[in-house]
Amino acid sequence: MKILASFGKYEFIKLEQASEVDQFIIPCGESAGDEGFDFFHGVGMTDYRRSFKAWLRRFPRPVLIIAAEEHTLVSWAFIEEWPETAMDGNPVYVLRSIETVKGLRKRKMGFRLLLLGSLQVPGYIIAKPLNQSAEKFFERNGFMHEDEFKRKVLDLSKNHGYLILPPFKKRELQKDAERYFDRLSDSL
Repeated sequence: MKILASFGKYEFIKLEQASEVDQFIIPCGESAGDEGFDFFHGVGMTDYRRSFKAWLRRFPRPVLIIAAEEHTLVSWAFIEEWPETAMDGNPVYVLRSIETVKGLRKRKMGFRLLLLGSLQVPGYIIAKPLNQSAEKFFERNGFMHEDEFKRKVLDLSKNHGYLILPPFKKRELQKDAERYFDRLSDSL
């Protein structure tokens, strides 16, 4: 477990071992109300704890960053390596999931996770938005549609709907990273 940053009463933590998941309360389902995760729960991810542990057992190890208030998860992002490299030889990572509890949406928690995730992986990041709100979030933060590039950078012909965050847009995103946190780890 590595603390990457803090903002107010929230710590942003990169989980590195499956056993670290047990140190946190993960509110989800209808019983958690606005304080719980519901989006991925609603599309079939019924056990967040089990899913997080399974992901952290994979090789190559993915990036799982959480935002926690004390020992309760309030937001999380999951990034893993894409099996193919970009046309320019850069690695590609896919942001599979990002979620914040209802009560904290619109407070830039997801943005902060995206920012920290972008600092953890080299090359390109791709994401497939599941709704219009997610698509606007990614576009606002530098992700581009395939047809916006002068030359093809990735072969996504079998993976329609993905948006691409190229390295130059990643650098723009990261430019003022410290202003979004009270404390940012020196080891990023």
